[in-house]
This record gives sequence, structure tokens and C-alpha cells, in this order.
Amino acid sequence: MLNNILIFRTDRIGDLLLSCPAIISIKNYFSNSKITLVTSERNYNYAKNLNIFDQVYKFPKFNIINKISLIKKLNSYNYKYIFIFDGKDRSLISSIFIKAPYKVAVISEKKASNFWKIFKIKIINNTKLGIIELINDSLVESKININISNFNFLKYKKDNNFSSNIKIKKYLHIHLDEKWLKNLYIKKYTEINPTYLDFTEFLRLTSKKFNILITTGLVDFELINNLKNKYFEKINEKIYFKKNNKNFLYFIYKPSFEDIESLLRNTDILISCHGAVTHAANSFNVKIIDIIEKNKSKWYSRYTSYLHNYKSIFREDFSNMNHKLLKIVNYE
Repeated sequence: MLNNILIFRTDRIGDLLLSCPAIISIKNYFSNSKITLVTSERNYNYAKNLNIFDQVYKFPKFNIINKISLIKKLNSYNYKYIFIFDGKDRSLISSIFIKAPYKVAVISEKKASNFWKIFKIKIINNTKLGIIELINDSLVESKININISNFNFLKYKKDNNFSSNIKIKKYLHIHLDEKWLKNLYIKKYTEINPTYLDFTEFLRLTSKKFNILITTGLVDFELINNLKNKYFEKINEKIYFKKNNKNFLYFIYKPSFEDIESLLRNTDILISCHGAVTHAANSFNVKIIDIIEKNKSKWYSRYTSYLHNYKSIFREDFSNMNHKLLKIVNYE
């Protein structure tokens, strides 16, 4: 008997990565299953490239006609299980109109569960539990008794071999994206905003011990442009290079997430502001130094409790934070 399973994950790549171990565990549990994912526009292509799902649909962002059309199509598949792992109202509302004996939503924040009971949707919410534990509870509620595993699943994904362009095999990996600047990220968060002088001094000191690799996000800002134009030598449109203290430094400009996955396979230590790269690194047994907001540390812990080789450091001005980072990496 075919077990049709529908999963809503209409948010970001990091959230999708967090759910994948459970989804793979579900897939392995059933001898005959078909898993459909409804995803967001931003991670639609990435979700298809994971080769985990039998079908992937993009949730329409604006057009109500397209939304109705998607719901009608999904309702024709006779699902047994619907898991709303993103906890979004749009996903909850959509699931009302799709038939399934088991409908479970994982909600990371307090939400009126009694309202959704009217539509036979079970809400799983406990602010004291990690997200993996909540997802596990959603499976128990659906009478799927498994232990979630496969936390290193990206290790078995096909490598696009972007890392073959880099002549070093073990390095300190700094993911320098817009999250380092609060005006480009969350304005209530503590500013890091490394200056060019402070950051290049940090590179000088760390390159005494490590080869260094820097990847950027997709958003340009002043430090990235200065590193490209003043500090590194250009190899091609994506790759820049420098040699310091007998060690090598590479700067990778706007890599795809698949490129980052490839580079993580050779990463020794990762420094990044919390995000998708944090969760991806876990698949490759990378030592993770995760930069987080202090007054949100409990919230972050719900998403990181399953990670191993993990250490967090609080956001602060880089002129102070760099000394703490140096101390951590030099003792790794």
C-alpha cells in the first residue's frame, strides 16, 4: 500500500535542512511511500536538487488563483499524512482543504491550537523543546514510531566538485554574509560590522596557523568589495587568492549553496552567523563556531541542540569579538 505524505516547508534553506533528517527517516520507515514537498520560491530549486522528494511544488507567493489551483491538485493525491513543519498560517490554511487522516503542525511559537482542532489539525508546540524533538513528537502523534537519524545526510549527496577549484584541503572557513551587519539583517540585533582593518588583521593572525577560506552571501557590502578590490588577487569572477604567513587564503564571491556544500566537505572549522551553512556543516563533522544574538540564545538553542562539534559566541562589535574568536580557534 502506497503511503502518500505531504510536507509543508515554505521558508528558508536552513529550515529545510533542519527537517531533512526526519523526512529521510520517514522515507526509510515505509517500504512504499511517495513524499511531496511544498516549498518556498527561495528554496524550490535547492529542494529539487536534494533528490529526497518524489514531487516538489512551489507555493505561489501572491496569485490567489494559483494557490487555489495548487490546493486542488494536492487534494487529488489522497494523502495519508500531512506534516506542516514550517508552522506557517498559509500552510495551515492550505491543509484545511486537503484530505488526510493525519494532519500535524509543528509550531515553534505559541499559537491557538484549539482553533486548528476544528479542522482536525494537531498542533505540536512546546517552547522548552528543540525543533527536532517537536518534529519527533509530530511523528509519534501520527503513529510513526521511529528515531530520527540521518543527520549527516548531505555527506551522501552528489558533490558538484566546486572544491576542486581550491588548492587547499583543510581550512578555517569564514562565511561572511549580510548577517554580520544588522542594517542588512535584523536591526534589533547587536552590530558586528567588521572594519576592513580589523578583519584583515584577523586574517593575518589566523593565517599564521590556518589556511583560510572566505565565502560570501548574495548581498554586497563595503567590506566584501574592499576584500575583493584591495586585499585579494582575482583568479576569476568567483575566486580570489592571497598568500600569508606560508598559508593560503581564498575568497569565494557569491557561491551557490551547492558550492558551499562542496567547500564544507574540506572545512576544518567554520565561523558564521547562524543560518543554513551552520546546519549544512553538521553533515561533514565540521567544528562549528556559531555567532548568535545573546538575548535570543534560548531561541537559537532550540535549533542547534542536535548539532555536534558546536560552539556559540555572542554578537558584539568585531573589534572585541575578534579576540574571542582568535582564542577559540587557536585552542581547537
